[in-house]
Amino acid sequence: MVKLTQHRQAILDLINASNRHWDADEVARALSDAGQSVGIATVYRGLAALEAAGLLDSIQLADKKRYERADKAHHDHMICTECGHIEEFTHATIEALQLVAAQERGFELSGHQLTMFGRCKSCSQE
Repeated sequence: MVKLTQHRQAILDLINASNRHWDADEVARALSDAGQSVGIATVYRGLAALEAAGLLDSIQLADKKRYERADKAHHDHMICTECGHIEEFTHATIEALQLVAAQERGFELSGHQLTMFGRCKSCSQE
């Protein structure tokens, strides 16, 4: 069990109050804007501890890790390479094919993340 310090609780409350995908800099900025003085190193340690405790989920992008609420149903991500928009989605056929691929190789799945990269609808229309 993770010790929920004042800073960790503030980080958890911030992320749980939204449907966003937060990076450490955004968390630090939002906490600062809310009048809480939290150093970036404290934010990184807090995010890591909260993720290790299963209270937050993360996705690793090429440039940084982003965090989200852990209480969401399973979903995958599409990320716009132009504006950074992150779209969550689920697709039954994709889920089934991942299971088939694992079974064919005798691989026992404990979880997965699917992240697709491209241009979002708004960027494609520009």
